[in-house]
Amino acid sequence: MDIGNENGDTSFTNNLVGVAGVGSAVFFQQLRPFSYHDWRSIKRFLSSECPLIRAYGAIRFDATANISPEWKAFASFYFMVPQVEFDELEGSSMLAITIAWDNALSWTWDEAIHSLETTMQQIASVVIKLKKEASGESILSKTHVPNKTHWDLAVKKALQEINTSSSELVKVVLARSSRILTATNIDPIAWLASLQVEGEDAYQFCLQPPNGPAFVGNTPERLFHRKWLSISSDALAATRARGESRALDLQIEHDLLSSPKDHLEFTVVRENIQNKLESVCDRVVVEPKKTVRKLPRIQHLYAQLTGNLRREDDEFEILSSLHPTPAVCGLPKEAARLFISETEMFDRGMYAGPVGWFGGGESEFAVGIRIPEH
Repeated sequence: MDIGNENGDTSFTNNLVGVAGVGSAVFFQQLRPFSYHDWRSIKRFLSSECPLIRAYGAIRFDATANISPEWKAFASFYFMVPQVEFDELEGSSMLAITIAWDNALSWTWDEAIHSLETTMQQIASVVIKLKKEASGESILSKTHVPNKTHWDLAVKKALQEINTSSSELVKVVLARSSRILTATNIDPIAWLASLQVEGEDAYQFCLQPPNGPAFVGNTPERLFHRKWLSISSDALAATRARGESRALDLQIEHDLLSSPKDHLEFTVVRENIQNKLESVCDRVVVEPKKTVRKLPRIQHLYAQLTGNLRREDDEFEILSSLHPTPAVCGLPKEAARLFISETEMFDRGMYAGPVGWFGGGESEFAVGIRIPEH
């Protein structure tokens, strides 16, 4: 697909701002860990000549862990090319239909068309304007796993492990699961719309497989963005609240920049990403090396790293090596992952895993964290 401008040029110049997709022209899902073969299978359906045909999806935080019932619909990974897609560009919008068929896989053109017609019948003919503010659901109950007592024990266990001379564990990041029961059903799309107050400072996403729950998030952390051979990644670590006044906000920023503990935490994350990029890039630039990135409610230490891949196939290698980051797992990666699997009493599923898209000449993934709270 080419988009022409007033001069008759057919180069694709508008950047994609947001996407809404329904149905799947083709999907990719397995219980086993995401592999190079799976990446190649997805790339087979993508082309640099059709840059807006993309495979959207997510990968589990830990593919070796048992899958709990609430995450079964996602399997170990779930990617799909939408059948019907609405693309919001910087200067325009577009409605597109994608059809995929492969007689060798017993999925014929006629079957693909029939599937598309079924999807089209499910699309509402009425346009609904979604509010961008939270509706304020009535909460009936809230349960945390682990509770406060077991959380303190898990932290104590982590510190003991880190301080043991024979242990290789340097850092580990523990998580908590909260189960909330509301008086009415929550519409994931309406919830997603309310997250757009974050604007350009974060990725808002909602992924819902057929007959499955919705994975909704609002993450500021980019895992990587690739365009042709150019690649960039963000180092984001250490957290402070925003100040209620400008003076207080600047004081908190100064404390964050000058804190030895936060500097160490941030440096570990930045150097880990830099080492991973240097293994597949000719040259890596870190700029800025350390600054503060401010979000509406919190602020972090931040650096951006850019480089050039030696070959396009290194995209799979960089995805596999960057995930999971020290900011959501720990260091060394495998020791931290093992400690988490033995200590946490719930399945993270896609939480803290890569969420994003593959395209023909471009791909982008964020870290699926920060489930929305209002």
